[in-house]
Amino acid sequence: MKKNKGQAVIEYIMLVVMIAVTVAVAIRNTNVEIYRLWTGLARQVAKPCATCDMPAAPDFK
Repeated sequence: MKKNKGQAVIEYIMLVVMIAVTVAVAIRNTNVEIYRLWTGLARQVAKPCATCDMPAAPDFK
């Protein structure tokens, strides 16, 4: 007969690691888009006038 004494702990650790990796990948992939959104919003709010042109935002491609 097999002993499954530590199986629950291992499964819990694997679940936590999988969630952490998923969150890390999601943050890494959306970080640039969030930066562009907030930078664009701040640039629109900080314009000296409605028809003034602002310098281009940095490109992170």
